[in-house]
Amino acid sequence: SIKDEKLFGVGTGMGLRKEDNELREALNKAFAEMRQDGTYDKLAKKYFDFNVYGD
Repeated sequence: SIKDEKLFGVGTGMGLRKEDNELREALNKAFAEMRQDGTYDKLAKKYFDFNVYGD
């Protein structure tokens, strides 16, 4: 389970190279847009029984 603290600690994350600013900005923009337009909520309700963002 993604909630298993033995495997994932208190959360999960995504690793990017420090210098890959373009990819980081694109991902941050995509995640923000998904949260704004409701796509995130739709996917989260389908695949998770908890709030991935923790808020």
